Parts: sequence; structure tokens; C-alpha cells
Amino acid sequence: VTDELKFLLQDGSVTAADTNNTSELPPWFDLDKFRRGQQYFHTNYFAMFVAKLCGLLTILAIPSILRVLVLTRQSNEPVAAFRRYLVTMIHMLDWYEGDLLEPTSRAHKSLIGVRTRHCSASRKARKAGLGPISQLDMVLTQFGFMGFGLLVPEKLGISGSPEEQEGFVHFWRTVGHLLGIEDRFNICKGDVLETKQLCQTILEQVFVPALRKPPKGFEHMSLCLLKAMWSMVPFLDYDAFMSFTMRLAGVETSHNSKETLTFHSRVILAFQILVHEVVLRNWLLAWMVRPILNFGMWFSVFMTQRLPILAYVQFGKSQVH
Repeated sequence: VTDELKFLLQDGSVTAADTNNTSELPPWFDLDKFRRGQQYFHTNYFAMFVAKLCGLLTILAIPSILRVLVLTRQSNEPVAAFRRYLVTMIHMLDWYEGDLLEPTSRAHKSLIGVRTRHCSASRKARKAGLGPISQLDMVLTQFGFMGFGLLVPEKLGISGSPEEQEGFVHFWRTVGHLLGIEDRFNICKGDVLETKQLCQTILEQVFVPALRKPPKGFEHMSLCLLKAMWSMVPFLDYDAFMSFTMRLAGVETSHNSKETLTFHSRVILAFQILVHEVVLRNWLLAWMVRPILNFGMWFSVFMTQRLPILAYVQFGKSQVH
């Protein structure tokens, strides 16, 4: 695993991610595994959304990724971040709900569209002297979408069988491939145990140091992200959610020190921990509560796509559209 990480850090950081233009499914693609991965997400809809939001926060601590996001100017203000991350969320849902075997499906078109935008951002970064988006940047982003869901399901209240976890890994191996990650760099190319070990090493060796000493601009961009998400999840509190994210990552910083949290933030954090680590881990409580949380999250996403009332209140209707 250490050698694998060394390979990612050395070779992945100097290999551009805008050269792989394949839109064909790889020969190792397994439809049954892929669908199990999709089902794993839908069974844990609420908890998976939380995991992915925590993952998005962590990748903002990676300097090379942050620089490109700042350059594109699509998420450096809350309203811009709302538009950007709403689109990101819709794309992700297309992947989890779509049929990749059908070239005209929304999922297939979405993946091609996202890869095209990545290539455009990469060219923009080259012209600005930042260098292209690298394979390393891509796999760290891949971790952002699947890492916490795989590594700490017990801290999130995610429930599933070993077969569903295997499907989840296969799902993100496939999506990563179609987004331009070369197989030799893809962090989901092994079995579940190998993928967990590699993700744990990446978390400890790359993300934890970055979160302990985040780059300039991290605070602003993470605040924009969570302010943007407030209009979809109105109980979000910046300090509480940052603290929860640091807790998942196993990082001790001022963000998850009780002395630095207000009473309101401590209450929100305690409630979040109660839901994820107690309610969703008790089979009887989870049986009753998980469907309610899943539906609530689904309905919130549905309304945000079609009639984002809270976003209108927060930003103004003319700014949202």
C-alpha cells in the first residue's frame, strides 16, 4: 500500500488527466456489481449524502485542487457555489440512477459532459501556469466521493452487506475510469480490503496533514460550500459540520475542539453524532428512522432542483437562475 501511494504521489502528480477520452465501458465492467453499488447508495441515501459532503470539504484542503477551483471562479462565492454544487449533485445522482449500457442515457451523457468540463478546466489551468489537472487530483477527488462511505460506515450509520460494499467499490472504479482516471492510478481497482487499505493510507498521509494545515483559501471555500448547501439542508452549521468532518477524518484541530464551538454548534454536532452513530446503528431505530431520513434528503434534493425556495430566500431568485 505504501508503494501504491508513492506511485500515486510521484507518477500520478505528473500525469495529466485530460488525455484519456474513452467513453466505452472497460472490459472488467460487471453490471451486477455496478447495480449493487447503486443500490447500496439508495439504501443509505441520507448517510451517503453526508459522507460525500464531508468528502467534498476534505478535497478543498488539497492545494492543487483548490487552486483550480479558485481559478474557475465557480465556487468562490456562496451563490456561485450553490449553482456549481447543485450541478455536481445532479450529475452524481444521474450516475447512481442511470444505465451506463445505454449510450443515450442521462448517466452516460453526464459522465461525458463532466469529463469535457474537467478537460476545459485543465486547459485553463495550463494557460494560467498552474499545470494541468493531474491523475493524482482525480483520484483524490474520487476519494472525496467514496472514501468516508467505505472507511467509516459505522461513524455515518451506513448499512450494507459485503457484496454491496464490493459493488460500491466497483461503481466508483467504473465512474473513475469513465471520468478519465487511468486504471493504473484508480484507487478502486482492488478488492474491498485492498481499496480500504489504500484509502486509509491516503487519508492518513495526504488528507490529514492537509486538514491540519490547510492552504490559504480553504476556510473561505469551505464556508462557501456549506453556505451553499444550507439552502438544501437548513440545519447545517458550519462549525458543527466541519467538526463532524474532522471527526470522520480522525483529525484533532480547532474545528473539533469543544472550547472553540458555540453552544448552538455543540448542540448541532451532538445531534448529528446521535443520529449517525446511535440511531442509524441500532437495527430497530434504523429500521424506523432511516427511510424517513432518506425520504427527507430525497425530497430536499427534489425541491432544490425544481423549486429552491430557501435558495431564493438566501440569494434572491435572479441570482439562483
